[in-house]
Amino acid sequence: MSKIILIASLLVSSLFAEIHWMKYDDAIEKAKKENKIVMVMLSREDCPTCEYMDDIVFEDDNVVNEFNKDFLGVHLDIHNDFIPEGLTYIGTPTFHFLNKSERRLDRIDGGANARDFRDKLKEVKANN
Repeated sequence: MSKIILIASLLVSSLFAEIHWMKYDDAIEKAKKENKIVMVMLSREDCPTCEYMDDIVFEDDNVVNEFNKDFLGVHLDIHNDFIPEGLTYIGTPTFHFLNKSERRLDRIDGGANARDFRDKLKEVKANN
């Protein structure tokens, strides 16, 4: 009986898995405590690729599960939010991966499909 309850709770929790976006300073502080990598997504309104990442890629269970294991997310609008020094961009979306000391580990310019983005998350984690 307890196995059934455990399996059911895991299934239900995976149905509601999502990336929890945080403020930059909160993410850095939490990364220091939990030894996680901070991913900063730089985006803007009216960016079709940004919308694709938000609506498709970041809703994919495999991406969300991989992300939530080792990463913390920060979502910043280049026109409306303060962009920390060193987080440059040519276009949007741009993804910066930072360690707990705010040192940049990697960068992605542009979007990706769910499988490729999940693979990139694994690569960033493996290399750091």
